[in-house]
Amino acid sequence: MSPSTSYVRRLGPHHFAHLRAVAEGIPVLESARRYLGIEHGHQAHSAHIETIDAVRAIARRRGESAWRLIGLTIAPKAQSTAPSLEAFVAQRDLDGWSEAEVLAMYQEEFPTDSRADRRVKLRQRQIDLIQRLQAQAAETPSPTDLVNGWFDEVTAKKLIGAGIVNLGDLHARIHAGGRWFGALAGVGQTKARRIERHLNGLLPGLPRPSLAVFRLVEGSKIDLSERPRNGFFEAVNTRAAPTPENASEGLYSRPFSGKRDLEAQNPGFAPSPAPLLDARSDAEAVEAWITARSGSTATEKCFRREAHRLMLWLQRERGGLDFKRMRVEDCSAYAAFLADVPSHWISRRKASPGDIGWAPFRGQLSAASRRQALTLVSALFSWLHSARYIHGSPWALINAKEASGLAHASSENTLLDSKAFSEAAMQEVLRFVEAQAPSPARDRIRFILRFMEAVGLRSAELLSATLGDIHKEPEGWFMHVTGKGNRRRVVAIPGQAFTALQRYLSERGLGGIETAAPHAPLLANVSDAMEPVSYQALYKHVRSWISKAISQAELPAKERLKLSRASTHWLRHTFGTRGVARGVPIDVLQAQMGHSSSAITTGLYGRAPLGRRADELQKAFN
Repeated sequence: MSPSTSYVRRLGPHHFAHLRAVAEGIPVLESARRYLGIEHGHQAHSAHIETIDAVRAIARRRGESAWRLIGLTIAPKAQSTAPSLEAFVAQRDLDGWSEAEVLAMYQEEFPTDSRADRRVKLRQRQIDLIQRLQAQAAETPSPTDLVNGWFDEVTAKKLIGAGIVNLGDLHARIHAGGRWFGALAGVGQTKARRIERHLNGLLPGLPRPSLAVFRLVEGSKIDLSERPRNGFFEAVNTRAAPTPENASEGLYSRPFSGKRDLEAQNPGFAPSPAPLLDARSDAEAVEAWITARSGSTATEKCFRREAHRLMLWLQRERGGLDFKRMRVEDCSAYAAFLADVPSHWISRRKASPGDIGWAPFRGQLSAASRRQALTLVSALFSWLHSARYIHGSPWALINAKEASGLAHASSENTLLDSKAFSEAAMQEVLRFVEAQAPSPARDRIRFILRFMEAVGLRSAELLSATLGDIHKEPEGWFMHVTGKGNRRRVVAIPGQAFTALQRYLSERGLGGIETAAPHAPLLANVSDAMEPVSYQALYKHVRSWISKAISQAELPAKERLKLSRASTHWLRHTFGTRGVARGVPIDVLQAQMGHSSSAITTGLYGRAPLGRRADELQKAFN
């Protein structure tokens, strides 16, 4: 903490509460922790002295003659050993004596401590003065107050750098849940709790943001867990007969005989073709689409997430519309919604989908995430149209890029939002890992980082691989991989990855790749070298280690904020970006990563040429 740090920016009730608590005998450190949100002893002492000076200045300006009492240490009255008068009478059997005689004997044996009484009175004057000054001078914090008015300079600078400008912003960020402090350099759990306590002292009566309950009820009651379960849908409104406000629904959901009845009642009516999809609700239609088009667990999860987000939005923001009644203006509104997700739709709390505290989003979407969301819902509607579940796709009639603001996010702009670790960030993470005590968890994360950075597998490909998939060829070491859509390919294992693999196998007690059991998983459970790892376990393992490493890394605040979202998939992007930067041909990267075309590889990992562009221009215009 720099010497110029100011702990008291504006005097609030919490400062006076701190002085009053110290006056009543609470130690300075404990009171500073409780009311000022300060943990460390030297900081607590500095804040205490600064608070005394500020309050004394106010007392002098208001003509309080006893201003010196502010901050004065007044020792408490020593604990008296004298019994009460009633106990004195009972102990000495003085029931027959007069009151005056009893008082005289009591005072003779237990004389009054005039100095102690004076200390008690002086302390009470001190407390009364503090309370009077608080009523006159304390500023009441407001959610609209800037954080630099109520926090020390260092903390305020960190908060503002993370986009937290006023106390209301901080309150909302904290109650969104999760590691809200991930973007604050040098702030971990302990300092975050201090900031939270301090804010609670500033705004003790500010209610927590109301938590909306996001649970699909349209057409079916849906369990929004990441994997479908038995009984995933419990139909609550799946009648096939058309309703007056949605007469067209019956054309696709009621039996074909119903269409013949409708044609008989309306001789001029041209019936629609029979649907190719046996789905009674949007929810069932979505599951049919996922089953038909997803090629992996990760893809299935992504498809379901985007479809459910759209269904929730239709339910909550568009009066319960279903897919059949969705129009062009609804599509434009949803695209604009994704460009600026309302705060009550965002939560990082640990809650099961559909429960209180859970929300569909974990933060504002990047340009790439918005593009993916719109691409997926458009693909969903095109598929539903082909299946004759809906009459047509309104998404085909809008400019999704323009509606969502993506038209201004050119491909070169999105390069700056790359989901890849920089060289410096990767070194910081590896340095943190190496500094930890040896353990199976540390061995596994080191292997994941070094292997994935050099091979570029998808998470599902890493999890499904066994040691028997790795082979030695004249050209080097290779691995058979089952990728998206169950497509098989062969990937090369360069030196960095092979060294990491051999070390990891040795740490698991399997020797090396030449002697290890072929059926052993490439990535193993930390407690059993022969047991595989689930996708969720891998995700949490990587996120946990990266979060801890980044919280202690010496990196710019903006990069720390970006890396707070990093996950296992970022290592695949790191491989692609690093490969392009180091001159690996695009066709080689395409084959290694399993992309269907080189255009995908170039579009995703074209950031690297920015470095070469900057280098060449630097040479010319330095």
